[in-house]
Amino acid sequence: MAALPKDEEKRKRIIAAAIEVFAHDGVSNGKIAKIAEKAGIGKGTIYEYFGSKEDIFAAVFADFFEKMMAGYAQLFTVPVDPVRKIEMMFDYTYDLLDQQLDQQQNSEWLILLEIFMQGFRDEFRGTKKLSFGKILRDLYAAFKPFVEEGVRAGVFRSLDPEHVTFILFGALDGISLHYFINREHYDKKKLQELTREIFLRGILKPVPTEGE
Repeated sequence: MAALPKDEEKRKRIIAAAIEVFAHDGVSNGKIAKIAEKAGIGKGTIYEYFGSKEDIFAAVFADFFEKMMAGYAQLFTVPVDPVRKIEMMFDYTYDLLDQQLDQQQNSEWLILLEIFMQGFRDEFRGTKKLSFGKILRDLYAAFKPFVEEGVRAGVFRSLDPEHVTFILFGALDGISLHYFINREHYDKKKLQELTREIFLRGILKPVPTEGE
């Protein structure tokens, strides 16, 4: 018997309901029955879309990742130099955080750390339900051309692009976490300027002085 087509709108309702339930009850204590109630569907319907709560975890993370990447992806085709592209990437990170927090969508952020930890556990145990490592590697692969372009253009130092990209996103992860927690105590514009300056000073190729 052929599988029934899935209703994408209903799937999104389940994910939205899961975010609300996980944010209120925690990922471990969030129940499928409560997710179904919030989504306005029967509990059995959940299993037509997701085989387990772990699959819902993965869908919540993937949904967040896809929304985040939609904005980053626009940077790929912007006709500016590689330095400006990386500056825009940092600016977008701060803007995305502000947008999420200002629109009171921070329930999603509240559960991401729990989902990250679940992903780490899955990677460590070898189950890899969330494919956390692969998602991050795909992200690095998408942005490595930015660094390679800068090296080819002679504006970045000749550093290994793969590892520079890894460090770049490690910095962005840390910025996201700390900004989420302490946003109200810092000047966003100053943070953006210093983030660009501190990172780019480390990868920009030094300009020869006169006589060299």
